[in-house]
Amino acid sequence: LAYYLPQNAGDIARKYIRDPGLLSFIDAECFIVSTVNALQTPMINASMVLCDRHFGGINYPVGGVGEIAKSLAKGLVNQGSQILYRANVTSIILDNGKAVGVKLSNGRKFYAKTIVSNATRWDTFGKLLKSENLPKEEEAFQKAYVKAPSFLSIHMGVKADVLPPDTDCHHFILEDNWTNLEKPYGSIFLSIPTILDSSLAPEGHHILHIFTTSSIEDWEGLSLKDYEAKKELVAEKIISRLDKTLFPGLKSSILFKEVGTPKTHRRYLARDSGTYGPMPRGTPKGLLGMPFNTTAIDG
Repeated sequence: LAYYLPQNAGDIARKYIRDPGLLSFIDAECFIVSTVNALQTPMINASMVLCDRHFGGINYPVGGVGEIAKSLAKGLVNQGSQILYRANVTSIILDNGKAVGVKLSNGRKFYAKTIVSNATRWDTFGKLLKSENLPKEEEAFQKAYVKAPSFLSIHMGVKADVLPPDTDCHHFILEDNWTNLEKPYGSIFLSIPTILDSSLAPEGHHILHIFTTSSIEDWEGLSLKDYEAKKELVAEKIISRLDKTLFPGLKSSILFKEVGTPKTHRRYLARDSGTYGPMPRGTPKGLLGMPFNTTAIDG
């Protein structure tokens, strides 16, 4: 394992494989989990995902993935913890350079030995900690990494008979050109959780979650009317591709549809630009070049 720590999947693939179609397929496999190609995906990350997808299969929680968060919350409360919902943290409190607490939007302050931030690095250091407190290590991180794009998401309820009986839960659609892999709207992810858990939808129906990469810049500067119209237009094009490629008649079977953009992700997930997370500007040194879970701020 130590041998593979500083290496990326794309370098290993190109060492043994010459076929351009197969190399492009490996790029797609890595992109599905990391939003970057194989040359920028650490070998250990890629191998875990490839093994899960092609050998181990998937595990899906009954009731939907939200049940994982609910179970974790229940466990924390059972162990004596308290969870505050709708508690908007506006800043991390520092004392002599050490993180000692957080301040909420309503003015309440909480103090602790350790602060855990699940915000993006850009939100943690750009909003929760003000820029004048930016450590040198964080400056280096922001030079080495850029924000990955966000997503356009479509949640739909459809009539079950539009899907063939042997339909799989997960799909990745890239119609005819490998070069479109990393372009906005180029490739489409599709998850149909009701294939595995029919309790999530009324009888005779399925849930489709469709998403594709999208940049927040593509959605800014629009009036509310133009924004809503663009959502419908882009969603229509995506759904038409699925109708043509996978499920003929899909458009006419839709009973419910909700479209979210990078602005939706920014608003509800409090993620800068709605970003999926950090991705390297260049080629990282395998896993060794990836950011770790600590910061230069003590505590």
